[in-house]
Amino acid sequence: MTLSWAVFFLMMLLSVIILAHGLLARGRFFEFPFLAGSIFLVFVMPQMPGIINNAFMSQSAIVKTLFFSILCLVACWVGWALGLRGRDMQDVVFSEQRLHRVALVLSLIGAYFFYKIGHMPKDQALAGMLTGIAVAYLFFAKLLPYGFAIALLCHARRPTRMTLGIILFDLMFYFERIVIAGRRNETAEFFLMIALALWFQRGWAVPRSAVVGGLVFALVGSLAAGDYRNATVYNEKADFGAVLNIDLVGNWNKLLNEGGPEMTNAIMAIENIDEYKSFDFGIGHWNSTVFTFIPAQIVGAALKESLYIPVDSIFQSGYDRPTGSTSTGMADAFHSFWYFGFVKFLLFAWLLARIYSAAMKGNTMMQLIYMLSVVPSMLAITHFTNEIVIAWIHAAAFLTPAYLYARVRNPPFPKFIPRVGVAG
Repeated sequence: MTLSWAVFFLMMLLSVIILAHGLLARGRFFEFPFLAGSIFLVFVMPQMPGIINNAFMSQSAIVKTLFFSILCLVACWVGWALGLRGRDMQDVVFSEQRLHRVALVLSLIGAYFFYKIGHMPKDQALAGMLTGIAVAYLFFAKLLPYGFAIALLCHARRPTRMTLGIILFDLMFYFERIVIAGRRNETAEFFLMIALALWFQRGWAVPRSAVVGGLVFALVGSLAAGDYRNATVYNEKADFGAVLNIDLVGNWNKLLNEGGPEMTNAIMAIENIDEYKSFDFGIGHWNSTVFTFIPAQIVGAALKESLYIPVDSIFQSGYDRPTGSTSTGMADAFHSFWYFGFVKFLLFAWLLARIYSAAMKGNTMMQLIYMLSVVPSMLAITHFTNEIVIAWIHAAAFLTPAYLYARVRNPPFPKFIPRVGVAG
């Protein structure tokens, strides 16, 4: 147990150092290492004391998981540093009016499918793992954040009534997802995209005190999320009065004493994978991509099932993973390449750094991609590493036509204009 605590405090120290480094320089907290450190401090750390003190948990399994998690966190920092040293990406100039049209169309399509999801039976719309038509609806509903991000970038550069109208229209749907449904991912996406648009286009950075406050809010949100949704979503009638009665202190003490399900899952998975050396060598990415992008309603369930490549479960037979919990990206990375799975995070961080570097030099397309990547990059830690790959594939499928439509092939002015990537 002493070794478990030692490795735990080493992870905590590393997370604090990364956060402090991110807060020292203006705007550095938008970078992926800071986001990764935040996830470790807010999501991973609070789950561990109860697990370490659990007499029924293998201490060697805990040490393995913590050690590998440290490798993944270091890889996020190193990969980012390496990515910032690469060559500049080629930039293009966009027609501002065409970007407005793209933002409007994407927002309308996404809004329609959010509307369709909202009118589905609750047992389908709120299922932990969506299936059937709900998957198709969500697939197209994701276009609304694309339209929102484009409108934010355009409005931050040059405010117009059209971009303001698109932003306000999209805001209605974010309001439902944030206030009514209590969705943490959408909350983070909403505020980070606004902050990044102002950072990329105007150089305005969020005050450091607000960033620290955001981390505290994220921790409170994680403690209250389950009770909040029970009060506002899962009941027949929303009871916002019950939100005021959420026992945050009780939830915090329970988490510290009992541990969290996600890190418990990760420990059980990593121990099982290490014992049987049952690696998938990245096949899980293929299976996850098939699940997301191959519609059984069109190709048929039999054909879709045939595309999956069988892999061993990451858990021992009989292990019952709590409903709604994840096994974390660390367990997924370990499942792929054992302790060398940290390379996944190294690669993701390198790619994100390349995108961010180009975005900071005025590349509008990279600004958009980074804005849409920040939440999936965090989900790659809390959920599954393929979250960010799926996000990039989805973005490429829908933003490539928008890119081809909105770009200016022969701009009548020099391309290298500081912090500008759109034409009037």
